Amino acid sequence: MKILIIGSGKVGSTIANTLSLEKFEIDVVDRDELNFEKITNTVTKIKGDVLDEDFVLTMDLESYDYAIIATDSDKTNLIMASIFKDLSVKIILRLDEMENISEIGIIKNSLPNIVNIFNRSLECAKLATKLIGSSNYYEADYFGKGKIEVTGHYIDMDEEFENLKIKEIGSLSTILVVGILREGDLIVPDGETILKSGDYMYLMGLSRDIRNFKYSHFEIKEKEEVRDVVIASGDMTFNRIIANLENVNLKIIEPNREKFEDFRKKLNRAFVVNKNLKNDKIFKEENISKDAVFISMTDSDELNIVLGLMARNHGISRNVIIQRDNNYDNILESLGIYRVIDPKVIVANEIIKSINTDMKVSINYMFGGKAQVYEIKIPDDFIYIGKKLSEINLHREIIIGGIIRYDNSAVIPRGNTRIEKGDRLVIFSTNESRKELEELIDPTLKKSIFDFFRR
Repeated sequence: MKILIIGSGKVGSTIANTLSLEKFEIDVVDRDELNFEKITNTVTKIKGDVLDEDFVLTMDLESYDYAIIATDSDKTNLIMASIFKDLSVKIILRLDEMENISEIGIIKNSLPNIVNIFNRSLECAKLATKLIGSSNYYEADYFGKGKIEVTGHYIDMDEEFENLKIKEIGSLSTILVVGILREGDLIVPDGETILKSGDYMYLMGLSRDIRNFKYSHFEIKEKEEVRDVVIASGDMTFNRIIANLENVNLKIIEPNREKFEDFRKKLNRAFVVNKNLKNDKIFKEENISKDAVFISMTDSDELNIVLGLMARNHGISRNVIIQRDNNYDNILESLGIYRVIDPKVIVANEIIKSINTDMKVSINYMFGGKAQVYEIKIPDDFIYIGKKLSEINLHREIIIGGIIRYDNSAVIPRGNTRIEKGDRLVIFSTNESRKELEELIDPTLKKSIFDFFRR
């Protein structure tokens, strides 16, 4: 399959790096070469301005099966989509600034070769809906159609874990600790690794084993019939979807007078307050319950972090923040914030799944910005088919944490587990081991082309 990706920012680069693991032929176009630094060298990078008619005429657009149009500019994306209108290429379009989600249907009708349109606010709202509806304190990334789970756990929540080796903790015997975030550094542990106060563990295992671990070590609340939700600012698309949820009492705190008036006029099911959010007494003044879900979605990443911490200090366990620029990856998951939502990674993941339903990239857990979990289908000519895991020379920062068999059964592999034809692998990989991951999937690749990834 040949795929063109227009735009190589956070969305485009995440898509390119993930899809490249399944040997798709991928071309990425961007006018800013600096963005190419985030993209693997197994992808063809083309510098150019897609709005330059002379440049577009040099491209064989008909040769692509898919065109993913994912720049940060809606105007550019719509212009490019119109260029593909009379071609047989399937279009996946990113649009962020829609006033109403009904515009998606209108655009699809006018450009029939568009197979899907993704909007950051809409995808964030879908995820937030799941967070609001769940009764558990901890959400997870799910792989293998829900059979394998990746979740997080603070050592401080279980003092009996402190100063123990991982292999000494019985409740972890069926679960893999794939990473530990310690003071901003990501550690890939083994059984001898000693856990310390302040550590944040990333766990991978069968969903039933993770569930048993949760019930033993996480606080679980009974699901309430009506849930209070408070949104700090937000946008119309996001707020409208949350406002229309059943059994939700929604309060929106909006400091901007114009947006406040707009929300109050159009969101009949929400109670809207015009108030300054830069106020450490906001939670008491607005009588926000400790059982509420608090979502901070202002235009400022810094303010969202501060509000998330204030919510935690107020005793709110479900404090959710939106991060658009991701300048604070190294610290966010150690701050005690319940969920950090990265809209661009969510959109990238949905686009990846629309190309290949068997692929997925972790969206809830950022691993301090230093790792990722992928679900990848092995090629039929994979040289390790029939081999035991212990016979594969894996880089120490690559962990095959789960296997989905051809019959959709799930396995947490051990050293004597064999790779079988048709397997989908759930793989944890640090950014540092990216080249080794690519060589694992396709050992014919020459190492020399990956020198860019050596640090």
